[in-house]
Amino acid sequence: MLKANTLGLLGAATLGMVMLSPAMTLYGTFGPTFSAAGNAAPLAFCLALLATAPTALSYALVARDHPSSGVVSTWIARAISPALGAWAGWMAFLYYALNFVIMPVSFGLFFTDLTAAAGLPSGFATYALGVLFGSLIPASIVYRGIAPSTKGALALLVVETAIVVALCITVIVASPLGGSKLSGAGFHVAASPDGVPGLFKSLVFGMLGFCGFDVISTLSEETRMARKLIPQATLLSLLIYGGFIIGGIYCLTYADTPLRLHALANGSGMPITQISKVYWGRGSILIVITGLTAALGISIACAVGASRVLFSMGRAGFAPKLFGQVHERFGVPWHALHVIFTAGLLGPLLVGALASPYTAFVWFCTTTTYFAMITYLLVNVANLVLNRARTFESATSFLLYAVVPSVGVGVDGYILVRTFFIELWQQGWATGQSVIAFDAGCSFLAVLAVLATSAATRREKLRRAASTSGGASGSAHAAFGAVETQLAQALQERRVRDAKQ
Repeated sequence: MLKANTLGLLGAATLGMVMLSPAMTLYGTFGPTFSAAGNAAPLAFCLALLATAPTALSYALVARDHPSSGVVSTWIARAISPALGAWAGWMAFLYYALNFVIMPVSFGLFFTDLTAAAGLPSGFATYALGVLFGSLIPASIVYRGIAPSTKGALALLVVETAIVVALCITVIVASPLGGSKLSGAGFHVAASPDGVPGLFKSLVFGMLGFCGFDVISTLSEETRMARKLIPQATLLSLLIYGGFIIGGIYCLTYADTPLRLHALANGSGMPITQISKVYWGRGSILIVITGLTAALGISIACAVGASRVLFSMGRAGFAPKLFGQVHERFGVPWHALHVIFTAGLLGPLLVGALASPYTAFVWFCTTTTYFAMITYLLVNVANLVLNRARTFESATSFLLYAVVPSVGVGVDGYILVRTFFIELWQQGWATGQSVIAFDAGCSFLAVLAVLATSAATRREKLRRAASTSGGASGSAHAAFGAVETQLAQALQERRVRDAKQ
C-alpha cells in the first residue's frame, strides 16, 4: 500500500506547481511559441488557460468524490466500463511518462550550455552525459518515497522562481530593445504573423505549459483529507501559475526585436540562454543552472504521477500485477518506476541521435500534448457521467456537472483535432507527421494491451469458476455418498431385526 496521510495542502500544491514549473515553461516553450505566434505568444497562453479551466474544475469535482491514485483510469472504469478505463489509464500514463522524458532532454540541453560557458567541449557526448545525470539524480530522490520527493521539489521550485522573476524584471527595466514600447498588442490576434493558424500551432505549447496541475489528483491516497485538500490544491496551483506564466511570456516578448527573437526561436539551442546573455552577461549562468534544477523538479513530479497511475492499473488488473506492487520500506511503486526511468534515459538518447537534441525537445513536447488532451477530454466525460444524478438538483449543479464538463469536452476535442490532425499534418515529417504517427500508434497499442488484459481476465474468471464448480461438484458427490452409506446401514439394520424376529 502507498503511505497514506503523508501530504497536506502545501505538499500536494507544491508537486502541482513543480510539475507546471514556471521556469521550465518559460525556458522551454517560449522559443517554439514565439516561432509560431510571434508577439501574440501571451494570447496563446491566455487561450490555453481558458481551455484548461473547465478540465481543472472537472478534476477537482471528480477527485473530491472519487479520490484515487489511478485518477482517469479509475473514474472512466466506474463511469463507463473497465475496458475503456484501462485504455484511459494507458493514455494518462503516456502523458506523464512522456512529460518525464522531456526533462532529461532539457537537462542535456542546459548541461551542454553549461559546459560551453565553461569553455569545455560540447556536443552530443556532452548532451548524453546530461541526459544520464538528468535521469539518475531524480531517481535517487523519487525511489526514497513521497515525502523526500515533495521536499526536494519545493526547494528546487523556490530557487527557479526567484531567478525567473529577476530576469523578467530586468527585461522590463532595461528594455524594450529596438525602441518598442510596452503595450497590449501581445493579447491580440493581429500580433501573430500567421494569424489564427499561427495561434493554433503555438497552442500546442501553450497547452503543454498548463499540463501538470492534474498530477495532484494522483496523490489522493497519500494526502490527508484528500476529498477537501486535493481540489483546493488543484485550483490553487493552476491560478497562481497562470498569472505568473502569462506575465513571464509577455515580458520575454520584449526581450529583443521580433526579428532577432524569431532567429533565436528557430535556432538549435534554448533561446532563453541567449536572451539572458544580453541582459546579464556572465550572470546568465544562473539561467542555465535554474534550467537544470527546474528539469530535475519536473522529473520528480512526472515520475511520481506516472508511477502512481501505473501502480493503480496494476492493482486493478489493467496492467501486469507486477506494477501494482509497492516497495516494503519506501512505499513507492518500485517496478513502475523502473519503466519510467528507463524510458527517460533511452528516449532522449534515441531521438536526439536521430535528429538533434533541441529537435528532440520540440518533438517530445508536441507528442506529450496529444496524450494530455486525450486524458483531459476523458476526465470531463467522467465528470458528466459520474455526476449525472446531480445535474438537475440546482442551477449550480447544472453549471458544474453539465455545462463545465461539456465545455471541456468541446474545447479539448476541438484543440485535439485542429492542432494535431490539421496544423501538425502540414508541418512535414520531422516535427509534425511523425508525431501524429507515433501518437496514433501508441493509441492503437494501448487498445491491444486492453484486449490482451481483458482476455487474460476472462481466462482467470473461467479458471476460478471451474475451480469453484469442481469444488461444489466434489462436495455434492461426497454428500451423496454419505446418504448412500446411511441408507445401506439402515437397510442392514432392518435385515438384522427381521432375522431376529
